Amino acid sequence: MTPKLPSSVNVSALAKKAETLYLNTETLISRHSLSRIGFVTLTFSRHVTDHKQASRAFSALYDAHLKPLGWEFITVPERQSSGRVHFHLICAFPDDIRTGFDFETCKLANEAKRAGDNALFRKYQSEYSKSANSNLRNIWAFFRSPAVTKYGFGRCETLPVLSNATALARYVGAYVTTAGERRVLADKGVRSVRYSMQARSASIRWSWADGPGLRWRRGLQVLGLFLQMDLEQIKARFGNRWGWKLKDHITILGNNYEKALSYVSMIPDWADYNSRLGFASTVCAQFSGQPVSVLPKSNFLTSPPPF
Repeated sequence: MTPKLPSSVNVSALAKKAETLYLNTETLISRHSLSRIGFVTLTFSRHVTDHKQASRAFSALYDAHLKPLGWEFITVPERQSSGRVHFHLICAFPDDIRTGFDFETCKLANEAKRAGDNALFRKYQSEYSKSANSNLRNIWAFFRSPAVTKYGFGRCETLPVLSNATALARYVGAYVTTAGERRVLADKGVRSVRYSMQARSASIRWSWADGPGLRWRRGLQVLGLFLQMDLEQIKARFGNRWGWKLKDHITILGNNYEKALSYVSMIPDWADYNSRLGFASTVCAQFSGQPVSVLPKSNFLTSPPPF
């Protein structure tokens, strides 16, 4: 299936917001260690679809509890396909919440949840929860306490970060495009990103620079997001001539950076390598108007990717 963005989406504005969030997330993580960073999801106990109502509840929680705690965090509100609003936070906690955590079982739990197997999900969830250290357990207890639930929040999940800082920053940046695509008229004036940081490294008041070098770096950056690989993994996968093998993909994605970045949010996290590669090739073919086949045929899907 050929990917397509809604015509009403301001792709350039979304891409700039995502890029700004990425830069500020890297700053937040560099100022703290990755072991103290948590990915928080705050959901409401009721089916809240009014973005402004949700924002007021979050602001009340922030003023009463989060601000006095002095935690630094970045917040991205998201409207689900059902219309329900929830919040994602990248939060820097005072202590290490990562050591000892069973990431492998947590991954299995997420796979079971996506497959709709709730019994298996709860089994794995119970297992990985036992691996949480005392610092993470204290965070869980806080988000389950009346201090949080009295503002209408229900299930609140906090997990340490498995991937590297760059992957986390890009992953959360993709939520900006998802949120932008699902905004409705009533959401006008609602901020799509909130910052509670001592200092930010970037704001959206900048313009895209130009030049072949920058376009190449941006194309490589987006390809890495499509394939879920950093530069070293790309080099290991494609060998010494990786740049030549991937030059068409990188060039096309770099020349269409803003829109290409928006497509990252369309990739489900269960997608395997071949599906991601097929999707990247489909996107590049759409941009260029012709098939892009710079990699061995064995690396491509024989049919369009399932998303």
